[in-house]
Amino acid sequence: MVQKGTGNFEVVEGGAAVVSGTVRVADNVSHERVSVEFFQPQTNDDLLEMSSQDIYKELRLRGYNYHGDFCGLVSLDNSGECLVRNRFFALVT
Repeated sequence: MVQKGTGNFEVVEGGAAVVSGTVRVADNVSHERVSVEFFQPQTNDDLLEMSSQDIYKELRLRGYNYHGDFCGLVSLDNSGECLVRNRFFALVT
């Protein structure tokens, strides 16, 4: 939630603040740029792959309980590779 007047915000999960900051309008957008270090793919020695069972167990431990059609992830790894069961995911809006 963003607080009126100050623009301060805080994102809370499980009773703990995970992100906080300030929302503001930039005076000069060209001065607001930051340098970004792009993601470097992992080598095979550093590769960590998670199975579908591992993925959804980790999500359950974090309080997310997906079931049935909402479990479309087959595997993923820290190189950015992600395998899904179908081309489509079930989404609730």
